[in-house]
Amino acid sequence: MIKTRVLLVAVSDQDLKLEKLDLLVIMKRALRIEERMVKGVNISDEQRRYHILCDRIEYYGQEIVSLKEVRTCSLSTGYLDLLAFMLEKNAEAVHLGRLTANFATQDLVAKRGEVLQDLGRRMGLGENDDLRKAIGFYQDASKNKLNVIELHEVVCEDVDAPVTHDVSKEFLALRVRDGIVTENETNSFVALRNQIKTVVTSVRSGIPAAINFSDLRHDVIAEILFEYVYNRGSKVLAPVMYADGSKASDFPLYCLRTRGKEAEFMFKEVPVLNVGMMSERHPELDPKIKIYWFRNQEISIGKSAAEIDNVAYRKAKELFEKMRDEGVYKIAYYQTGFQPAVVGFYRALTEELIYRATSMAKLSVTPYYFINGEYRVGKTWV
Repeated sequence: MIKTRVLLVAVSDQDLKLEKLDLLVIMKRALRIEERMVKGVNISDEQRRYHILCDRIEYYGQEIVSLKEVRTCSLSTGYLDLLAFMLEKNAEAVHLGRLTANFATQDLVAKRGEVLQDLGRRMGLGENDDLRKAIGFYQDASKNKLNVIELHEVVCEDVDAPVTHDVSKEFLALRVRDGIVTENETNSFVALRNQIKTVVTSVRSGIPAAINFSDLRHDVIAEILFEYVYNRGSKVLAPVMYADGSKASDFPLYCLRTRGKEAEFMFKEVPVLNVGMMSERHPELDPKIKIYWFRNQEISIGKSAAEIDNVAYRKAKELFEKMRDEGVYKIAYYQTGFQPAVVGFYRALTEELIYRATSMAKLSVTPYYFINGEYRVGKTWV
């Protein structure tokens, strides 16, 4: 049986600093988001942002454990079940102590220990070994003015050994509705390639022209855009128009260069962040996906294709900009078929990579497409 084991890590403010990154800053950003979520404004966007920050906290927490001498406390796979039971019986107290968050700054550590102790006493769980260990650890961390990070490790309880996940294999067996059929695959790629080539030639000659992405497979859009974004030549801003007659923002082509060995080195040990393209379209993916980039409701209802493109572009651009100071991201982007949202996302990604082009590579996005019953890996944007 696959379960999750918990490791509590107590860390000083000084040990939260890793080269140019201060994990305490990320924690405080996450706490500010918690405050905004309580107010219920833009809740979906705030949750998406919060989950990304918590993922960063856990990743760098693991790095701290491997690099520095810090206090730790290992809890069994039953600890999360215990928290879930507490949440079911007394959600108000659990939220008060932030027991479901994966970190606590030193000013919040004592409160978490107090809430755990109070809930354990009221629920008759005082003899639970995990609970006693966790309470003692939080009390000690508070006494020594330490922050606490909660790390999760997936294990197979039958053999009590870590389970290694291959992100692509996890998705191969999933049933989805946005499948791609590879009939006339070559013609699809050639058609878009030729269309873009014609538009580029026209634009460079001062002749009005626009790329029409309507009715194209989403994997074709992403792969051919990659070819022209990373192609050598003078930069071109290609106009975009959809079949409904709406005109979207220009798409930058011939504007990036491949990173090569630098990228291989930077992303070699970075964990993959599983990202779904749009919420509510594939509920069966929810347990596998860390976050979704777009909410189905805001992207797909009552707008022209160009307006949908623009909404997707602005949402993606905002998120990319916020990620700049949060370390290295290696994203697996599980893409579904909605052409304007696809184009808007890759426009924002292209612009972000242009912005980052003169600095060290810290953002990698690999699309995954569901084709003929399995996910196939696309070209990596970095």
